[in-house]
Amino acid sequence: MSVSDDASGPTLQAIVRRVEGDEATLTLFNDDVSREEWTALQSYFDVQTVSFRRGRTDAGVPRNFLVLHDDEEFRAAASLADVYSAIDPNSSMLAASDPERIEYPELLREIDQTIFTDYGRRRMTVASREIEEHAYRHGGRLHAGFQSLSNAKPQERLYRNLAAADVETHLYGAGDWTPPGDHVLHEYDDPEILRSWFVVLDADDRDKRALLAEEREDGQFYGFWAYDADIVDVILDRLAAFPPTSGSGL
Repeated sequence: MSVSDDASGPTLQAIVRRVEGDEATLTLFNDDVSREEWTALQSYFDVQTVSFRRGRTDAGVPRNFLVLHDDEEFRAAASLADVYSAIDPNSSMLAASDPERIEYPELLREIDQTIFTDYGRRRMTVASREIEEHAYRHGGRLHAGFQSLSNAKPQERLYRNLAAADVETHLYGAGDWTPPGDHVLHEYDDPEILRSWFVVLDADDRDKRALLAEEREDGQFYGFWAYDADIVDVILDRLAAFPPTSGSGL
């Protein structure tokens, strides 16, 4: 079922186009990273509204630490090892099934309302982990759009554990598979849903957060994540305009 843009606010794709990213600078100090690690770091941040660069302190210590800042204003710092756990192309977060063991780097949480381009499915999965982990620890209603429900198969155990932890889980996509577990399923073949990837946490304002992206080319996503409650509410209002199509999963 389609929902018109005029009747129910902007479409998911229109929301992506209307959000502007906040550009910050991320500096890696006193590094001794390998060429492979440096390439992975550049690749990760080059497609975000983050200016990534190297720096050195006078004493040359501590080694391998990252500082996030806006001009001269400090925002966050972390060791490279902590951040690389999420940036690594082979990150263990890809196969995470126990939300209790997800450790998303705090520094990456501070890159608020960031626009990204050319994200593949692996990177989208890792980016989703922060919101899933936060839902597990703080509760709320989690809305996840997989385009097709069969795309949720690699996340089945994780989402079953979230539902078992009393997180109300809503799964959206084409109804080509029935995910096991106590979920609310929203089965659509509408292009707006089929072209979108989203993970949205509906909770108290301080805990609201969202990842929303549009698939513009096959397997390549353009979008943003945000912790602004007003932006999250716009996304939630749009999802509410699509009526439920089924009840809980088996």
